[in-house]
This record gives sequence, structure tokens and C-alpha cells, in this order.
Amino acid sequence: MRTVRELRWAGAIAYLAALAAGLLVAFVLHALFKGQGRFGWEGFNVWGVLEGIAFVFAFTFALWAAKRAVRVPCTTLLTAGLVAPPSAGKVARPLPTIEQVESFEGRLAVLTEAGEPQGVLGLEDHMVPWEQAPVVPADVAVSELSALFWKSPVVFVVQNGEVLGVITRERFFQLMGFGRLTV
Repeated sequence: MRTVRELRWAGAIAYLAALAAGLLVAFVLHALFKGQGRFGWEGFNVWGVLEGIAFVFAFTFALWAAKRAVRVPCTTLLTAGLVAPPSAGKVARPLPTIEQVESFEGRLAVLTEAGEPQGVLGLEDHMVPWEQAPVVPADVAVSELSALFWKSPVVFVVQNGEVLGVITRERFFQLMGFGRLTV
């Protein structure tokens, strides 16, 4: 799973590569037309319009290919990495931790022993061991969590061995732009 920083870099590199590909195609056409094309400041002509169209098609195709290759969200790609999904640590909501099973009220909670997480209560009919729970580091980008939500309704977020909170499937879908899902 990639961090937000890695997604930003991937988006910036992919965008710049697509821009370079578009400019290269436009330059090759400009050279083939022996420099006759004008598209912009000095005026317009047919050769210049063809160069502009070639740039748009090459740039768009290169962006499409880059998106498939580096798998970054569209907003990250189109803004050259300036806009990236938030980290799991920023999205996680606090989760109660309990020391004894007797104090469990039926909601989702992490069972701890001496400050170390041992299991999760409220996820299934029985306690799920911590090793089997879906756990991610706090710096992972939220957009990278979709595979975990196919298997579990929640993902736990940790930082330096401490449980920061939980991200629910519904919250994930809201963040990814699917809105409120009803069944």
C-alpha cells in the first residue's frame, strides 16, 4: 500500500510524462510541417490547429496510459500530485479500547492487555484476534484501502503500535465519492 507522498510523486511524474509526450508529438508535427504551424499568440492556420489537436490527443492518451500504469486517483493525476487523498490516520475515527471483556457493551472495541491490542470485539460473533484484523499504518493513503473493504466492513489504523481509530466501509465510500450507500 502506498503512502500519500508516494501517490503525489506518482501523480506528478505521470502528469509530467504525459505533458512531455504531448509536446514531443506536437514538435514532431511542427518539424514535419517545416515550422509553418501557428497556433496561439501569432495567429492561427491549418497546420497550427493540427499541431494543437495532435497535442491534445497525445496528452490525453498519455494521461490515460499513465493512470492505468501508476494507478493514482484522477484528481491526483490531473493536478500533477497537488491534490491527493487523505491519509488513513487523518480519516480514522476514535475507537474505544477495553481491558476486560466484562465491560464490553456490544459495540466495536479493541481488547487490550498492558496497552497492546489483543483482539477486536463486535466485528463478528466471537473475538477476532488482532493478527487477523485488517490493520494499516496511519500514513497509508485512503484510496489504497479498497481491497481491504471487500473482505471486512472496517479497517483499523495504527501508528507506532498504538491504535488510532477505525475507518468504516461507509465512511470510505463517502470519501471516495460514492456518497451514502443504501442496501
